[in-house]
Amino acid sequence: MPNDLPLPGRVKPTWREAARWELGRQEDWFFQAKRYQDEEDRPGTLVCPRCHAISEIKRWYLDEERYLELRKRPDVQLVTCPGCLRIERQQYEGEVLLHSPLLQSNRDQALHLIYHTEDEARRDNPFARLAAVEADGEEIRVLTTTRWLAERIGKEFRKAFRGDLQIQRLPREKFARVRWSRAA
Repeated sequence: MPNDLPLPGRVKPTWREAARWELGRQEDWFFQAKRYQDEEDRPGTLVCPRCHAISEIKRWYLDEERYLELRKRPDVQLVTCPGCLRIERQQYEGEVLLHSPLLQSNRDQALHLIYHTEDEARRDNPFARLAAVEADGEEIRVLTTTRWLAERIGKEFRKAFRGDLQIQRLPREKFARVRWSRAA
């Protein structure tokens, strides 16, 4: 950083302030880079032992038959996929709050709709996962690893049970809060 551009309140900037100025960013990129250093691209075929996701040529997908075939090969690396890492690290990008007296009598149907929606979303994106589902009386709370899955669950509930749907995306964040409600 050139010395002729002083930062407010300091005579000499720290190395992090200088790097931020050079990059033109305000976020703290230093800790982000350190935090996810273990997620480097690895050559070859990768298999997740938890969810059976497969990565060939930097793309993750689900195929149970291919997983059983690859599991036996010695050159395949066992690696935890990014979807499982998000759950392990509790990195949730979506929250769904479902509230209605209708949910008490139709709890099994509502939970089936949630899990079915996840299965459909995982075919397209193996990282779209349910992290937690809590059913308590007239409420169901769901945490998801992607915001798109949260929005998709809310839209499926509006389609199946009608009611009011509110989708709130946080500005400058990868997070969506979805609220569905319906009076009896």
